[in-house]
Amino acid sequence: MAKLTQHRQVILDLINDSNHHWDAEELARALIERGSSMGIATVYRGLAALESQGLISAFQMADRKRYERASKAHHDHLVCTGCGKIQEFFNDDIEQQQDRVAEENSFTITGHQLVIFGTCNNCS
Repeated sequence: MAKLTQHRQVILDLINDSNHHWDAEELARALIERGSSMGIATVYRGLAALESQGLISAFQMADRKRYERASKAHHDHLVCTGCGKIQEFFNDDIEQQQDRVAEENSFTITGHQLVIFGTCNNCS
């Protein structure tokens, strides 16, 4: 693996030091609050490079990607369309059903992302 640039290391540290699901704009604002002068284009390039190196994970929401630590155990996401809250969950029944569907269709799973949209208790 190539050595990380200083900017990419700062982005990686911020993501790894939190349980937040970041988008690029949130990261850029957080970096500015911490005294960085990193521009949004640099943040986007850094995120793309870190994702391609497997150092962070990403999942697509309706209008943007969200980024999180790659070292987390596999999980899926519940996303509230009212307030934007993201809740992680793991359900073995869902995982087993995906395996059955793949097997029934002679399909080899190499990965998946499940994002369920709805409303949380606070927004219902």
